[in-house]
Amino acid sequence: MKEAIEINAAIFPKIMTMVLGKPIDKSKNEDIALKDLTISEPDLIIDLPRSAHVVYLQKIATEHNDLELRLLKQYAYGQTFTDEDYSNLLDLILKPINRSWTQTISTNDVLSPFGLCIVKDEDNNRKLEIIEDAIPTIQVEAWECIIIDMLKKSALEVVSCFDFNKHFTREQRLDSEDEKLRFSLNAWKFSADVAEQKLSNALRSAFMFTLVSYKYGDLKEQYNSFQDYFELEFYKRVSLVYGIWSARQSENDIEYIPLYESFYNLDRFQKDDLTRIICAILDNKDIAIDERQILRNRLIEGIGEFHSNKSQSDALEETLLKPSIGYVLLREKAKETLKSAKLLYDNGQYNDCANRCYYAMMNALKSLLEHQGKLPEWKPDELKGRESHDSLEKDLDEMVSEGVLNNTDKANFQFVKDKRWKCDYSLFVFQNADADTCVKKTESFLTRIENITK
Repeated sequence: MKEAIEINAAIFPKIMTMVLGKPIDKSKNEDIALKDLTISEPDLIIDLPRSAHVVYLQKIATEHNDLELRLLKQYAYGQTFTDEDYSNLLDLILKPINRSWTQTISTNDVLSPFGLCIVKDEDNNRKLEIIEDAIPTIQVEAWECIIIDMLKKSALEVVSCFDFNKHFTREQRLDSEDEKLRFSLNAWKFSADVAEQKLSNALRSAFMFTLVSYKYGDLKEQYNSFQDYFELEFYKRVSLVYGIWSARQSENDIEYIPLYESFYNLDRFQKDDLTRIICAILDNKDIAIDERQILRNRLIEGIGEFHSNKSQSDALEETLLKPSIGYVLLREKAKETLKSAKLLYDNGQYNDCANRCYYAMMNALKSLLEHQGKLPEWKPDELKGRESHDSLEKDLDEMVSEGVLNNTDKANFQFVKDKRWKCDYSLFVFQNADADTCVKKTESFLTRIENITK
């Protein structure tokens, strides 16, 4: 007696159904209405692409592929996967092959683009069979659907931590649809609403990048298990998607940006778009401070990794990463330094407050220069341009002469610089009113640069 392995075929996507059968003799049918219809008695029902995945799993069972059969049984019987099992499963999924959903179906043969053909068995009955060349693609797609189903509950719990629906309005709603936002982690199109579909695509990308990072990254040693890794690392990526979603400029402007992966993945983005999105996320009050700090830390780590490993001829750093992420980090440093100045002011430490105000201005000025492409390139061993206090003042004069900044901006900078110098290097009585003026002039300077670089 054969062992039965039952799984829910609905985990696999379905975009169309074909029904093949034998024609009914309508002359013998007394129902006049039915005589005007083309009716057949179905002997083969094909759901595409679902049937290809089901046939592949049947192939595993009949041909006794030991590893895949073991994993299939564990999944079907609801048995717990070990970290080694997940690693084996990811080996089946993470392969550089073409996928069915990337193909354009334009031939008369509808089945072949899905990797299927119809053959006849020994009893002359029609049945589905996988085209040999399509087996690697269907294998990957089938196991991908299985791992999505295995992790779906955890994934949706993570997604539910963020109010995506707050920033969504359904367009052209059908009577069968409600206003609530829906999600799908599968690759095939599931919604006619462009924004809804693109968001699901972004979440799917975050899901798949989480799996890739587990398999090929070096962070998994920090976690107790694959499940712990998935939940926390997927959370970080979903937080990033939420930041992009809630700060997007148009309804349909949403995609996953792989900031938690290798920065080489960013090569298809434009500098201004990448800068705008990162700044919007870091400024988003709907995202917890800790989550924004995680992103800031990742930007520092990622750009450091890239800078120390890049080849000398690699232009990606100079054309995208330095002017974009370098600008963001300097901007964030200026804002954080101003916060420190305000805390010192509130605690009556006025001399130190002047020092922090000056360095907030310095970092803001450097962020402007980076944005304008005028900050020197980073040194080989550190993420720092070869600028000095004197060279930055010359740059400030140049910005004023070019009309980028004005004389008031220069006067504010000089005022704070003078007070900081006296506080740090001479006997000088610096009181509450002096510190308050420094804070206000620093705020004005940072706001000006923020408006210029938006």
